[in-house]
Amino acid sequence: MKINRFFSIRACIVALMISSILVSAAAAEDILAKIESSGVVKMGFREGSVPFGYIDSKTEWVGFGLDIGYEIHKALEQKFNKPIKLEKIAINPKTRIPLVVNGTVDIGIGSTTITLERENVIDFSLPYFLTGTQLLVPKDSTIQDFKDLAGKRVGMGSGSTANIKGLDQAIASGLIQPACEKLLFEEHNKGFLALQQGKINAYFTDASILAGMKAKSPNPADWKIVGNYLTYEPYGILMPEKQGKWRDFVNATLVRLFKNGRFEEIYTKWFGPNGEVPLPMSAEYKLMLKSLSFPD
Repeated sequence: MKINRFFSIRACIVALMISSILVSAAAAEDILAKIESSGVVKMGFREGSVPFGYIDSKTEWVGFGLDIGYEIHKALEQKFNKPIKLEKIAINPKTRIPLVVNGTVDIGIGSTTITLERENVIDFSLPYFLTGTQLLVPKDSTIQDFKDLAGKRVGMGSGSTANIKGLDQAIASGLIQPACEKLLFEEHNKGFLALQQGKINAYFTDASILAGMKAKSPNPADWKIVGNYLTYEPYGILMPEKQGKWRDFVNATLVRLFKNGRFEEIYTKWFGPNGEVPLPMSAEYKLMLKSLSFPD
């Protein structure tokens, strides 16, 4: 038995070493070169985050993030002067970083806040979206700001580490006393369902996502978004580390979209007065995009 156990443990160690080597090799492979040789780019998008990526009433996969991805795909075809197949893969707050790190997707486009902690394991593009964290509550709720969460049950995305940390800091500072109870959900639409069912008193995430949840609900007037911004959230596109050429290509594509007006067209489609989630671009957001419009 001891001999069999020894060989079993040894086999596991060897398997882990081989797996580690394969993952490292995949990470080291030049993504742009791989896309050119394979003719395929694998992009991760959200499925339950209106309007960044979701399944609409026609069961079509649509969203702001997908339209940004299509522009990057178009730029790839222009760069290589040949058709490139776009393979779309679903990601959520819990899986988005692991799927990029392990090479399942070449790029992840959704609603991911750039943080220094995440930069330890992943690379981000330039920021392309700016929002802040607030609360979604029923229209008759007495909750008006974060201090009113004392003793309440609050839902949030399980992979939204920046949001969770922001709420933890608010509790630690004494803003929310006694502390609220945090309930984590893999997708925002599941959290909103819990809010509708009365299992939680409020849902906490970025204002842009809350606006989408409210706008897509059966009765938008039944809900309200409250609270001053607890944190500011700049979104970036996810890419593997040590892929400078790929990151530069994505960043250059974004800058061109900022400068030629195409980005504004896409934003207006989803967030304009007649968009899926009307959300005027803030002065801070406009200034960010202007400062990132680097010269050629």
